Amino acid sequence: MNRVGFRVQGLTQVVRALQDLGVDVEDLKGAFSAIAAKGAGLASDFAPKKSGRLASDIRGNRAKSKAVITAGRSSVPYAGPINYGWPKRGIEAAGFMQQADQALQPTVLSELENEINDRIRARGLNQ
Repeated sequence: MNRVGFRVQGLTQVVRALQDLGVDVEDLKGAFSAIAAKGAGLASDFAPKKSGRLASDIRGNRAKSKAVITAGRSSVPYAGPINYGWPKRGIEAAGFMQQADQALQPTVLSELENEINDRIRARGLNQ
């Protein structure tokens, strides 16, 4: 399956280094949660709205080193075919997850950098 998103090279190492410095990276879960919520909102806005079930099923998850946006589950099994398309069934790709990804990319790194810097300052580790 095609994956949508981007990976920040070195983010895992940054999180590990922050932990080594004594920064509570659990606090970064808030930043990743905010990023995931923003992305989920964008994907929901871009999703086709025949009944509204697909748009309302898009959600953001969080962890200490990533933000994940998901759509679909057993009650909404058509999320993948709607997003990626299914030519054999005549379903064109809507690309709502990709649109959300593109809209989120310009700001997400600066938001994450600001949050990391806030955590560093809170521990008195800045110069």
